[in-house]
Amino acid sequence: MNDAELDGFLNRMLEAERAGARALVVFLDDWPRNGPEWTILRKVHEDEAHNCALIGEQLKRRGREYSHATGEFYAKAVAIQGARERIGFLVRGLKWAIREFEQALPGIADPEVRSLFEGMRQRHLSSSTACQNIIRGQSPN
Repeated sequence: MNDAELDGFLNRMLEAERAGARALVVFLDDWPRNGPEWTILRKVHEDEAHNCALIGEQLKRRGREYSHATGEFYAKAVAIQGARERIGFLVRGLKWAIREFEQALPGIADPEVRSLFEGMRQRHLSSSTACQNIIRGQSPN
């Protein structure tokens, strides 16, 4: 992956993470505040928002401008009706991001960016599992 491709990937993933974080703010209203599902979704939101900051830091470190756009996932996600249905869509989005990370990682030579996306992959795997448990009605561990 050359520099321009990496910068494009960083910005595309920044937009996607921003969309997920914004959607989760809406999704939180579907659940009783501080209940088990709300608490899980709040943690997923915190991870998504933190990922935005981490990607922005990498773009800044590389001397690149970062996108202020929000990915199209947001509008699609908030249009879905039903709390569990929304979480199902979120899981599909998390799995999409995991695939994107896995496809990109072999081509990322920059060790800081590689480490960032390896960590994001792990957090998305954990978030996906936690959200799938909400859909199944299982209590969080």
